[in-house]
Amino acid sequence: MLYRLIIGNWTSFAEPVQFDMFPNMKRENFPNHVYHDSGTIPVLKSCALYGANGSGKSNFIGALKFIKEFATDFNLDVNANWLTSVFNANRFKLPKMPNDVPMSFLIEFGGKLDTYLYTIEINETGVLSEEALYISGKGQSPNKLIFRRNANEVSFAQDIASEEMTRVFNRQLTSNPSQSVMSIIGKLHLVEDNHINDAYNWLNDQLVIIDVDHKIPWLVDQLRHQSDVFKFVKEVFSNIGLGIKDLSIKNESFEDWLKHADAEDKSAITNFLESVPQNEDGSKSFSKMNRHFPLLTITEEDGVRTVSELLFHQFGKNGFIGTMDCSAQSIGTLRLLTLIPAFYYAIYNNKTIVIDEIDNSIHPILIKGIIKFFGDSTSNGQLIFTTHETALLNQQELLRPDEVWMIEKTDGTSKMYSLNDFKIHKTLSIENGYLDGRFGAIPFLGTIDLLKNISKSTNSSDDES
Repeated sequence: MLYRLIIGNWTSFAEPVQFDMFPNMKRENFPNHVYHDSGTIPVLKSCALYGANGSGKSNFIGALKFIKEFATDFNLDVNANWLTSVFNANRFKLPKMPNDVPMSFLIEFGGKLDTYLYTIEINETGVLSEEALYISGKGQSPNKLIFRRNANEVSFAQDIASEEMTRVFNRQLTSNPSQSVMSIIGKLHLVEDNHINDAYNWLNDQLVIIDVDHKIPWLVDQLRHQSDVFKFVKEVFSNIGLGIKDLSIKNESFEDWLKHADAEDKSAITNFLESVPQNEDGSKSFSKMNRHFPLLTITEEDGVRTVSELLFHQFGKNGFIGTMDCSAQSIGTLRLLTLIPAFYYAIYNNKTIVIDEIDNSIHPILIKGIIKFFGDSTSNGQLIFTTHETALLNQQELLRPDEVWMIEKTDGTSKMYSLNDFKIHKTLSIENGYLDGRFGAIPFLGTIDLLKNISKSTNSSDDES
């Protein structure tokens, strides 16, 4: 579970701002949208983030992506100046914050064993004052330190790591200061601590971020091997009015596929397969992408190559069922295919799913139905998304007011606030109030008279001629 996030000196977030998933327990609508079995902290099931274009919604998503990447991506060859590049590219610049103001992040989340606080501070030289992990006191007791890093030196709580192992960490951080302590432990297992592993697993596996250009090159192979997920996807697609009766995956040997493949594909894919590195289990996989979606996937296991292709069985005239591949589908249909598995993981695997522009290329009625489906489900996962679709602001059918946050930008600086900060009667139409500007976070248009300006320009040119 994600509980809260604090961001400072990141893109359009100048001063530290806090986002949280804490409910207003006085609100009575949708009590099933509040989880109570997470220790002593009630937490919300979902959250919609609204704001005008350029307000900072994608910057919020970017902060979560950076935290996840820094905490979990371990690569011995990572550029030692990577954090410096991140800082210089993403620090607040309107105007530039003073050099002694670090880029700062705090994320509080619940794993399987406990609730954690993970903090990061970086400046132009890299990790400045800390990367630290605590067991959260949940506001009722002091936080308990697990490890803290200051620049290139790390210290652990008692009995977690020996002095010799601590020196190993310090050497690793000195040789590559852009690496995180969390990723080193998560990948190399230089120390074995249940709480560190629990926190790493949540950041690595349970936090899923889907941005607008999200690519899942392994999706077909994933659906091929995870029958429960594929069954869920097929059920959703056959019931949301897309004219699709069923989905299937066609598997054939690479040799058979070559017999009918385009000549260009034959040459390019055959040559590319030879250079694809092996996975940890010795297998290989490669996907031919089409509009961010895998048109087909080729896997090699024990020397045997298999081509897998997702097919859509669609209704035609007089009950005819035709078979179409991904290239025949709309962008919206393919976008749904990147989202529906994520909903499965939120409902059945308790994952926290974060989606940027959930309504991108998808009809409002479909999005409304999907949000309602998730809200009504008996899951223990979370759904957090940015959107412009005001029809979702229905507190009688879809979302509680405390499940709605606003992002507003003033003088280049983004701020965040919850609708819970407003006094809202349970019968109020939040959508109408939002569109009327009652809650802010909407675009304000100046006078747009482009046709008049174009006309003036045209007349002026005619006069000159």
